[in-house]
Amino acid sequence: MADSDSQLQQTVRRRMTAVVVLLVAGFFVVVGRVYYLQTEREDELAERSENRTERTLQLKAGRGSILDRNGVELAVTTDVPSIAAHPNQIDDPAALAESLAPILERDVQDLTDTLSSDRTFVWLQRKATPAVGRKVASLDHPALERITEPKRYYPLGDRAGQLLGFTGVDNKGLEGVERMMESELAGESYTIRGTRDARGHLIFNRGKPDLKKLEGNTVALTIDERIQRVAQSALQEQVEKYDAKAGYAVVMDVNSGDILAMANTPSFDPNRFRTYDSKDWRLRPITDTFEPGSVFKSFVVAAALEENAISLATPIDCEEGYLQIGSHGIRDTHSHDVLNAAEVVQKSSNIGAYKIAQRIGKKRLYQYIRAFGFGRRTGLGLRGEQPGLVRPPDGWAEVTFANIAFGQGLTATPLQVTRAMSALANDGLLLRPQIIKEVRTPSGRRVRRGSPTLQRRVVSEQTAEEVTRALSLVPLEEGTGTEAALSNYTVAGKTGTAQKVNPETLRYDPDMWVASFSGFVPAEKPEFAISVMIDEPEETHYGGVVAGPAFKEIAKNALAARGIPPMEQSERYNLTKEQKEQARWGTEEDVREPTFRPPAGGQRPTAGNEGRGKSAPREPAVDGGVPDFRGMTLKQALTAAQKLGSLPQVEGWGRVVSQTPAPGRSLAESDTLHLTLAPRTSASPASKQPASGTAE
Repeated sequence: MADSDSQLQQTVRRRMTAVVVLLVAGFFVVVGRVYYLQTEREDELAERSENRTERTLQLKAGRGSILDRNGVELAVTTDVPSIAAHPNQIDDPAALAESLAPILERDVQDLTDTLSSDRTFVWLQRKATPAVGRKVASLDHPALERITEPKRYYPLGDRAGQLLGFTGVDNKGLEGVERMMESELAGESYTIRGTRDARGHLIFNRGKPDLKKLEGNTVALTIDERIQRVAQSALQEQVEKYDAKAGYAVVMDVNSGDILAMANTPSFDPNRFRTYDSKDWRLRPITDTFEPGSVFKSFVVAAALEENAISLATPIDCEEGYLQIGSHGIRDTHSHDVLNAAEVVQKSSNIGAYKIAQRIGKKRLYQYIRAFGFGRRTGLGLRGEQPGLVRPPDGWAEVTFANIAFGQGLTATPLQVTRAMSALANDGLLLRPQIIKEVRTPSGRRVRRGSPTLQRRVVSEQTAEEVTRALSLVPLEEGTGTEAALSNYTVAGKTGTAQKVNPETLRYDPDMWVASFSGFVPAEKPEFAISVMIDEPEETHYGGVVAGPAFKEIAKNALAARGIPPMEQSERYNLTKEQKEQARWGTEEDVREPTFRPPAGGQRPTAGNEGRGKSAPREPAVDGGVPDFRGMTLKQALTAAQKLGSLPQVEGWGRVVSQTPAPGRSLAESDTLHLTLAPRTSASPASKQPASGTAE
């Protein structure tokens, strides 16, 4: 028995020892494992834990605003709710989809499939409206969540829509200025980490960065919202009136190159860009090209004047309105015999323009066309700008040469035409057009500022002045642009009526036209260059009739916005009945020639000494003497001089302060009517001074 008890005790002790050993070994294994996990695999396990309990969202700070030149907001960023869901917390996806579908405007089955996902987080609608957010909140469903995100908003709707462009769901610029200035406007990215609660909802418990410091820069455009509004309205009115395909307008500050308005009709609202066809997103004043038509005669005459090939008084035989060139013929809208070069512009003679172009030849004309900026991009910086098409002169047949002289056979964008016209208004200096006025940080510090960029001198100041005088005749009574005339300002401009090529027949279509008017105001001291094009108008297609009224409306409002005061109605000059009866202008026997100041390159030719020009009798003195021009605007003076039968030499701008011959004197054959203009000041009032024997 004793042995038996002793053996039992030994067995128990052995078993207890084994248990203790096992417990100690297990303890050391656990300790070792804990040590291993806490030291060797700490980072890995921490990451796994975070992945299971935390979620990371990559977001961007608010995008910078886009303003007009006066600080009017054109594009801003506002906080809106984005709608998300946690499918693992949804017991009945179909029922929830039925409730959500009308709010989110989504298909019920598509929404059911999304809510049935095995994912823990899904987006249902990014950047919804506040109203949608409130309706979702009213469902009070624990699996739905609203997350605030920044959204782009365009407060003025379709105002400058194609120019501004738009952003995508990630707030990245996709078109227009939004794309062009993406690096400046885009806010910085930031990361938010949130912890899931028991229901799987995210709790952002680590705070957010100072988003104000991360916002994008503010970009101020050169656009004037007031002028842009009028440009779009004026285009819309003419497009509807003539049942046209489209309309385009550009307004440019001639002294700086600032684009003040760039309008399309039909317009485009970037707030709803997905509801439009992609072709409606295009900024057509830079992406579409057209044959400019008779507007181009302005630059042909400028080239000929600069080359000393003509003067404004040079007589041009316009062949009674028809000229045969090989097997082709060119026509004028109205039959003319002999016109002087200024009248070729005023009455828009195709034959006259061709004969003027012949005086400088194909090669030199091509060089001037390129110098005026045609056939190359302007450098504005917006995506999609086209260079236009100007073929080298080596391939010009004679009829092609003739067509180019009156604006057919080459293409240009509305912006190119406006810039070239602006060069004439700016004393012959071609500026690069610009759309960005300045860029500022969220704190207001300026980091970029636009400034005028001179590209080259195209023609001399004298040539620009003379072309301006010719263009100032276009809106007068006998010109083609009377519908563009302003009662209280002098308009210098040119009509254009260009036939279009039918894309199906590849021939000029007699029913497809582009009507245009391009010019600048005030002619005495230009501020604005404006081009209007109406694409495929019905009923009538003449530029003066169709595009002229839109030009007038835009010019009138631009002048008012700039604060350029009109003349008083009581000061307007009116010809007497006797003067009107005595006036003669525009016949073969009535070609006058003023004395021109020679340019640096040499003496201007005269009507009597040009190798290819015809001499013509001069206008005899008008009975009763020369009227008193003092106090008149340039427009009034040109009108009165034209009725008198003279093309005056003009210096300065403003109102006429002196003249030669003096009022009441006879305008003899050898005399030139010379007018000096100056701005109105206290020293030079608009009221007329007493007549004297000599000019001031």
